[in-house]
Amino acid sequence: MADDRQTSGYFNIEKPQFTLTQGPAWLRIDEATGVLSGTPEVPGRADVIVTVAIDRQVRKLDEAVLRWGGEKVLSVDIERVGVTTQKFVIDVVRREP
Repeated sequence: MADDRQTSGYFNIEKPQFTLTQGPAWLRIDEATGVLSGTPEVPGRADVIVTVAIDRQVRKLDEAVLRWGGEKVLSVDIERVGVTTQKFVIDVVRREP
């Protein structure tokens, strides 16, 4: 809640952030969805590492105002909830026309 309005729902508070930690130069990642894309130039194997982190806002509230049913935010910090890494190999094969 902010200014007596709901600012986020239960399911959209924590959003994962995807990072391509290791991969070939042609490979890209969508930071919001984790979708990998790109066009390889030659066949071969590519070692890939993707890291996913979830952060959340932690608000410090004025307890005196909160007791009376109001809300006054004193500060907002970001806290890392979790992080994980996935390693895998992409096999790029040549398609015959």
